[in-house]
Amino acid sequence: MTLGSLSRERWKMLEPVLDAALELDPTKRRVFLNNACRGDPGLRTEIDSLLIACDRGTEILSTPAAIAYAPLLAESAPPQLLGGRYRIVREIGRGGMATVYLADDPKHRRQVAVKTLRGSVARIMGREQFAREIEIAAGLTHPHILPLHDSGEEESNESDEPSFLYFVSPFAAGESLRDRLRREPRLTPNEVARLGREIALALDYAHRRGVIHLDIKPENILIQEGHAIIADFGIARAKSKMTSSGEYARARLMPVLGTPSYMSPEQAVGAPDVDGRSDVYSLGCVLYELITGERAFARATKTQSTIEATAERTVDLLALKKVASPKLAAVVRRAMAPSKNDRFATAGELANALTQAAREGNRAIWHRSGRMIASAASAVIARAARTLGLR
Repeated sequence: MTLGSLSRERWKMLEPVLDAALELDPTKRRVFLNNACRGDPGLRTEIDSLLIACDRGTEILSTPAAIAYAPLLAESAPPQLLGGRYRIVREIGRGGMATVYLADDPKHRRQVAVKTLRGSVARIMGREQFAREIEIAAGLTHPHILPLHDSGEEESNESDEPSFLYFVSPFAAGESLRDRLRREPRLTPNEVARLGREIALALDYAHRRGVIHLDIKPENILIQEGHAIIADFGIARAKSKMTSSGEYARARLMPVLGTPSYMSPEQAVGAPDVDGRSDVYSLGCVLYELITGERAFARATKTQSTIEATAERTVDLLALKKVASPKLAAVVRRAMAPSKNDRFATAGELANALTQAAREGNRAIWHRSGRMIASAASAVIARAARTLGLR
């Protein structure tokens, strides 16, 4: 198979699976691919071929990128007007599942973010499942969750393309947690505990209402007025039971989505019983990065793997303890336990643990400060006594 032989739509299906596989050590991909490509032998064959090309670096690099990737890079743009109301201004981001646009909402004289699902995802998910999951996500009302304003479907201008499925959120002009990390690679333990608690409380709220996010990472956490806001709940997974064999079939065809560096082991291998503890794990990875300034599990390089199989990952507790209290380090380590049964049972429990860790850290600071003040006071008194000739 060559890149030129891939259609645009087929690449949209291959891309998220290929990217996730490239995050893993080459010797540890079998389990992941067996689950990600189950029910589609052709997909597995194409992924294997692309992985070989990527590892060897010959087929891809032998042809200029502009030529090799030409059939893959083109993507149908949505109509300039969605739902007869939202006027597209410009693209502001894209990922494996969707593209985000800045749009004008003349009705309310505001700008909004419109996220359109990629054609292959929209085709597999279907409008009925999309409508149900958006309805559930739209019901989430929490101060640390970015709300959904609207959703809809717009016919494509091209006959072979599925309709554009989209949802609308407020346009957040502030920075993401990723932007914050670029400016300030490590946050203070108190700031980590505070932001982590806000995120955990929002996740706990969503989990109790049957919604799992499945892509918690710094890019999907916004900072507004100093507080954490979780974005992208519109493409989260509802835990509600599927009601037809067709829905089961669509679920089996959906590629494993998310960001491998932050995925729980069970999510990475496409386990069918993923629950809220997967988000707990992802948040643990985010907390680790905020504390240490490094991703817990970075992308593997060409010469040396920097990531183990997800089920064998272990946290570098020493790196945590260098900059965090033992209590905070233990909280992060438990959140990132490879087995979900060893993690916090709920995100609410994680929030409580972060509160306790912050209190312990503050007590330690006060104790150290008290000793320093007492020592300084003693030194001042001693100097005064010597000056007055009392000693």
